Amino acid sequence: MFITAYKFVSFEKSKSLGILTAIVISIYLIGIELGMFFYLSDLIRGIVRNANPDYSQIFVVEKQTTNVNQLSPFDTRWVNQLRSVQGVDDTHGFVVTNVSVKFPNGKDAPAVIVGSDYPVMAAGPHAAQIISGSIHDFASPGIISADFYDSKTFGYTTEQGTSLEINGKAATIGITTKKARGFSTPLLYSTTSKARYYSGLSDYMVSGVIVTVKDPSKIEQVITHINRMTPDLQAWRSEKLGFTSIVNVMTANNMGMSFATLIIFGIISGFFIIGLTMYSVTYDRLKDYGTLKAIGASSRYITRLVMAQSVIYAVIGFSVSLLLLVITKMGMAKAGLIIALSPPFLLFLFMTALLISVGSSYFSIRKLKKVEPSSVFR
Repeated sequence: MFITAYKFVSFEKSKSLGILTAIVISIYLIGIELGMFFYLSDLIRGIVRNANPDYSQIFVVEKQTTNVNQLSPFDTRWVNQLRSVQGVDDTHGFVVTNVSVKFPNGKDAPAVIVGSDYPVMAAGPHAAQIISGSIHDFASPGIISADFYDSKTFGYTTEQGTSLEINGKAATIGITTKKARGFSTPLLYSTTSKARYYSGLSDYMVSGVIVTVKDPSKIEQVITHINRMTPDLQAWRSEKLGFTSIVNVMTANNMGMSFATLIIFGIISGFFIIGLTMYSVTYDRLKDYGTLKAIGASSRYITRLVMAQSVIYAVIGFSVSLLLLVITKMGMAKAGLIIALSPPFLLFLFMTALLISVGSSYFSIRKLKKVEPSSVFR
């Protein structure tokens, strides 16, 4: 079946190239747009995503908060009060506040400093994100962490040992991370006391509380208890707060609509371009299909033959698209734009290529069902 289908594909090289080009462009466009969407989503939920997963099962923030990047401070006494809730194993207050950073070359930039208590460092960064230095370096005076990919944002190298000023106070990058980034501004991590020192936030305020619940079956129960006893606060599962933050940001500035529109455009345009080109190829080969029917091929066989051609187009087109995506990923990584080509993501792209290619063969199949064997002799 596939050998015969390949022969049909190779008969019309120019039109087959047109079909493959449409598939490549569609899948590449969809892949880039989805890759950028997931990348931005990770940045938006960065404060949640960078927290230590061993401790950060629940986040407690101000009631009106639906975006983790916009936290309002509240009384630090809630850190101890929440520890008394049944099912809670521990609580960790953390600080998130805006600061101004200045480097030795005179360049300054906005940043967000995130502080949590040493040695747990519940708000992050976690060990898997650290590429130089260690968690224990946070115990030293003036030590903060900065992300490797934020060098271009700052306009200065964020390597270990770099000196800088935060709100006019001396600090040193003692820990370098990778992928511990924020959405709108770079994230600097440190201990709670140093975050308060650099930002000027009161010792009696925290930006949120990370609640540790080691038993997964108790998480929802703990969230319910916290929300009942704290009318001005809201407890969230960490992943739910991250998702809500993504929805909040994407809908506030129509970014989500832009991504969705481009992806839908890629699918629809590919579907019709491929469909019409395949119809043209089929029309040119009506006598060949008529011959097959004349020698006994059933309509079902003809349908399977056309679909086999579609699968061949999809496999080749996806392979070329994957190569282009890998090259693009490598180029964008140098600029700090990390597109993850995970197996589930690639499987989705391949299934999309099959859907576009096989689905667009409908026009050809419908035409061939009307072909009579006698058409060979006309």
